[in-house]
Amino acid sequence: MVKICCIGAGYVGGPTMAVIALKCPDVEVVVVDISEARIAGWNSDRLPIYEPGLDDVVKRCRGRNLFFSTDVERYVGEADVVFVSVNTPTKTRGLGAGKAADLTYWESAARMIADVSRSDKIVVEKSTVPVKTAEAIEKILAHNGRGVRYQILSNPE
Repeated sequence: MVKICCIGAGYVGGPTMAVIALKCPDVEVVVVDISEARIAGWNSDRLPIYEPGLDDVVKRCRGRNLFFSTDVERYVGEADVVFVSVNTPTKTRGLGAGKAADLTYWESAARMIADVSRSDKIVVEKSTVPVKTAEAIEKILAHNGRGVRYQILSNPE
């Protein structure tokens, strides 16, 4: 079974992964986040976000092939495909302040992926990121990856 892990259980990651789980019942999909409250919300009857029809999709898939967890490192390590859907706020200081995306969370996610991966992975950008971010992420993964091979894809919102 193909295993997908999405880092980030917000407005993009959660609904996107729910639809993938619905349309691909033979794929295991795990959405991970460091926020215990957000994951608890996804595992409850009151989802942390609203999208028309999302409740029904999650109820149909959760516990079958759609799971929500705070065990980020475990599920990233086990995944064949890792979607990264983390916050990319506008920089508040330094070069590009007020205009450029702050990639701190993305870079942190890339380093963690490299640290926990023991098998080759496809890493998918699912955040709003500047052009050429994939190249920067590929460098982080290659530098820290201990021989694990990565394919980087971009799938913007």
